[in-house]
Amino acid sequence: MNKVKIVITVALILLVGIFAGALGTRIYLGHELEGSHSTRTRTPEERVKKIVKRLVDDLRLDAAQAAEVEKLVTKMEARATDLRVSYEPELRRIYEESFQRINEKLTDEQKKKLRARQEKFSQRYNAHYFRSLRMAQKAIPDAAELKDRLGLDTAQSARVATILADQKNRQDFIIDRHEKAENPDLFAVNSELEKVRRSVREQLADALTPEQLARYGEK
Repeated sequence: MNKVKIVITVALILLVGIFAGALGTRIYLGHELEGSHSTRTRTPEERVKKIVKRLVDDLRLDAAQAAEVEKLVTKMEARATDLRVSYEPELRRIYEESFQRINEKLTDEQKKKLRARQEKFSQRYNAHYFRSLRMAQKAIPDAAELKDRLGLDTAQSARVATILADQKNRQDFIIDRHEKAENPDLFAVNSELEKVRRSVREQLADALTPEQLARYGEK
């Protein structure tokens, strides 16, 4: 399975790079708004299925391998998505500032058309951003898996399970609250989520030994 893990990792690294460089420009130039249906609706879950299918076909995985690979790909896609969403607010700010400068060069009629496009962009970008945040939630480790991997005793296992369940609940609450806002502040969302993650790291540092904490950081 080591070869499989390497292939998965390379595939997801490529996805991160491609996504980071292309998303904002594609949205503003119209591919996300006016392209094919399949391009507009590609979700993290759909990407996972596509990667798994390719690996199953190329590597001729059996059913048991395919099931394990799907778990790994889902976790890796979640971690890659978590990385992407961490810089999306800054990416959006860059595009908005750039198009504000473009707006200054336009006639009133052109400004009206650009404003309409930006409104569509904002709606689609927000939907994509919060959908990505929910995918990133899947990067939260499974408590049962950590018990085996970190060698947790009964007390540690129970405490870690509580910490991680609380993390998910708190982050879900933050995502739900901001997603319902008319004009969500993406920087505020990331800031609040990071506060939760810092709190979790502090709690885990108190619950785990230094060696266990180091292995936890390896994910």
